[in-house]
Amino acid sequence: MAHFRWPPLIGSAVAMLFGACSTPSGPAKFLQVDLPASVFERTGTPAIASVPFSLLNRGSASVFVARCGDRVMAALDQWDGQRWTQYSGDACTTVQIQTPLELAPGASVAASRSVLEPGKYRLRIGTVAAASGGFDWSTVSRDLEVR
Repeated sequence: MAHFRWPPLIGSAVAMLFGACSTPSGPAKFLQVDLPASVFERTGTPAIASVPFSLLNRGSASVFVARCGDRVMAALDQWDGQRWTQYSGDACTTVQIQTPLELAPGASVAASRSVLEPGKYRLRIGTVAAASGGFDWSTVSRDLEVR
């Protein structure tokens, strides 16, 4: 999976626009992001780490998450030693289903994200309270390391 590295100024602006530094609110505060480990190894040629994750709706109402076809979308932030910057967004072709995926109360979904370069990262998930509207990208995973 190819990625695009944002220039520092643009990346910071985009991260702030998506709310990467804010406290989750609305449906985002009820969505739990779980990782099975904190360190992931790159394998293969080219070397790629597959980072599995799951989302759990801990709230009492449905939460809708960004998706592309059958895949949950996840942006990727990288720690640069001082702050989180957007390393890679997530994209979807227009022929794929892009309507938000509904997670009913107590429901969960498993997904994964590929990472090409070593470093310290976190996943960011897009949520919305209804099946339409703008996504809030403030739901983040705990830190993870890719070697």
